[in-house]
Amino acid sequence: MNAESEGKMEELKLIRPSMEHKQQYEEMMDEWESFGGRLNPGALSRYSYTRKMYVTYEEWLKWIQADRQAGQELYFFMKGSFILGAISIRRRCNEVDGHSGYGIRPSERRKGYAVKMLSMALPIMKEYGINPVIITCAKDNCGSAKTIQHNGGIYIRDEVDEDGEIVEIYHIPV
Repeated sequence: MNAESEGKMEELKLIRPSMEHKQQYEEMMDEWESFGGRLNPGALSRYSYTRKMYVTYEEWLKWIQADRQAGQELYFFMKGSFILGAISIRRRCNEVDGHSGYGIRPSERRKGYAVKMLSMALPIMKEYGINPVIITCAKDNCGSAKTIQHNGGIYIRDEVDEDGEIVEIYHIPV
């Protein structure tokens, strides 16, 4: 690794969302929603299915604060002040949902960021006493499977989730 790429890696960080990230969050979500497909982690969603409406960033921050109280942390994965994606950490989980959900915004995919983001989150999970870390991905999501495997993920088995989708279950010893 050369000095330039080491410097780029040093800029990467996991940060809890706050008001200072509002514009970056809105831009990322606009990109993600126009791209389509599944939003992961689901905690990023700014749409309230119970109220059938979009919520403000301020309301969304209250949601994730309530999630934190319930045992789920959300971190933005950032390069400088730019949000590349996000990762959630669930202290308690069922095997099909796993301890973590993560995603990289569409324009930044296939650059190795998901692998790095997950590697940065694993020590946090270890601090919470999570071992092994259970992570799942859709059976047809090869990119996510590779991300998990690059971080030491050991394939356990396939399961069917509540939506009828086949998911692969992995364990990562930490």
